[in-house]
Amino acid sequence: MIYIHTILMVIFSIYTGCMLALICGWLIRNNNNVTSSGKINSLTILIPFRNEEDNIPLLIKSLSDLQYNSEAVEFIFINDHSVDNSVDTLLFGLGNFGFPYKLISLEKNQLGKKRAIEAGVIAATHSVIVTTDVDCIHSKNWLQEINILIDSESEFIIGPVINKKQPGLLANLQQIESLLLAGITVGSAKLKTPLLCSGANLSYTKSLFKKRQPYKNNYNTLSGDDMFFLEKINSKGNCSIETNINSIVETEGATSLTEMLSRSVRWASKSSKLKISLSTVFGAIVMIINCSILFMIVLMILDNDSIVFFIKLVAVKTIVDVVFLVLLANKYNRYQTIMYFPIMVVFYPFYLFIVFLSTVFSSPVWKGR
Repeated sequence: MIYIHTILMVIFSIYTGCMLALICGWLIRNNNNVTSSGKINSLTILIPFRNEEDNIPLLIKSLSDLQYNSEAVEFIFINDHSVDNSVDTLLFGLGNFGFPYKLISLEKNQLGKKRAIEAGVIAATHSVIVTTDVDCIHSKNWLQEINILIDSESEFIIGPVINKKQPGLLANLQQIESLLLAGITVGSAKLKTPLLCSGANLSYTKSLFKKRQPYKNNYNTLSGDDMFFLEKINSKGNCSIETNINSIVETEGATSLTEMLSRSVRWASKSSKLKISLSTVFGAIVMIINCSILFMIVLMILDNDSIVFFIKLVAVKTIVDVVFLVLLANKYNRYQTIMYFPIMVVFYPFYLFIVFLSTVFSSPVWKGR
C-alpha cells in the first residue's frame, strides 16, 4: 500500500504544481494592458457554418453590435454543405448588416470546417484573420481588444471562450468546466507555453497560416482545427503568441447530458490525433488525476487506514482548483457557479471516465458526419 500512496502523492503533486503555475500565468500582466496606438488594423473574420439556422439570428445581432470601423473589417461566412435553411436565414439577417461581408460555399469535393477555414483564408482581403463560431456571442469590444495585440505585432492571438450564463445544474457544471478551460488557455499562453486554444476566438496572420499549413494530413478528423494549428505553432516555434483576457466570446452549453457527453467525446477524440506535446501531456494528467480519485474510492473501501491520506490529497487538489475558479468567476462575473463546485468534485471524475471509455470504444459523429 505504501507504494500506491507514493505514486498517488506524485500524481497529485504534479497536478497541483501545474495548476499553481497556471494560476501564476493567469495573474501575469501582458500586452493587452498597454494603451492602443490608435491604429485601426484591417481584419477578416471567418465564420464557417453547417446546419446552423437556429443560431444565426443571435450571431448576426451580436456581430452587428461590435464596435469597430466598418471600413477596416470584412466578414466571410463559409457554408459547409448545409441541408437546412441556414443560407436563407443568414441572407435575411444580413439585409441590414452594417459591415462588408461575403458568403461562399464549399465545392462538392470539399468537406469540413478545416476546408471551410482554408477557403475563407484564400478569399480574405485583409492580412489578419479572426475566426469564430456561429453559436457564439461576442463582447462589443471583441475586435478592439484583438486590435491592441495586433499593434504589438502578435502573429497568433488566443482568446478565452466561456459558456453563456444559464440556470440549472447541468448548465452550471458546464460553466465551471468552461471557466477552468479558459483559465488554462489564458494562463498557459501568458507563460508562453500555450496548452489550449479555441477556434471560436482565435486570430492569426494570413502569412502565418500559409506558412504553417496547419491542416495538412488531418482533414479527416472531424474537429480540431484550432488544436492542430496550435500544434504546428508549438512544434515550429519562432512565432509571437499572445492572449487577451478581455476579448471575450461566449458560447452555448449543451442542453442535455447526452449532448454534453457527445461534445466531450468529440473534443477528446481529436487529442489522440495530436502528437505528444505539452497539451497532450497535460490532458493526460487531468485524466489520470480524476481516474485516481475513482481508484482511491475503491481503495478506501478495502483499506480504511488510507482514508485520511486520500482525503488530504483530494483536499489539496480541491483548494487549488477553487482558488483558480474564484479568480476566473470574479473576472467573468460567474459567481453563481462557485456554489456548484462541490457537486463538480463528485461528478467530474465519473464523467471523465465515461468520456475516456466512449472515446476508446466509439467514433464521434458531428453534424451528420
